[in-house]
Amino acid sequence: MALILVDKSAWVRAGPDLVEWGDLCLCAVTRLEILYSARSVDDFQQLEEDLSAFRDLRIDNATMQTAESAQGELAAAGRHRISIPDLLIGACAQQHGADVLHVDRHFDTLGKLMGFRSLSLDEA
Repeated sequence: MALILVDKSAWVRAGPDLVEWGDLCLCAVTRLEILYSARSVDDFQQLEEDLSAFRDLRIDNATMQTAESAQGELAAAGRHRISIPDLLIGACAQQHGADVLHVDRHFDTLGKLMGFRSLSLDEA
């Protein structure tokens, strides 16, 4: 079974119910994006608890280099206006051989470029 890296867009849509999808993972970027949405310290702590159910995939220098390379390829095609978090999540997915679960069409573009499988929650 493939690893599935969860994007914030999927979390917003389905939240903790996502655990039913299988071997779900987060990276630091997604974790920070989700925690940023906390409205209080209690909400932050609840989110931390919810997110503790997910495996973490590391982001390192190789991830950053992959994201930069992808951004360059996208720029050459006139399509470089993809957010930095999405680029990093896509690079992390490529690095770890993970699929990306999302509700964000940018991952369809990134998946084609980076070679990961783009799983739209809307199509599930």
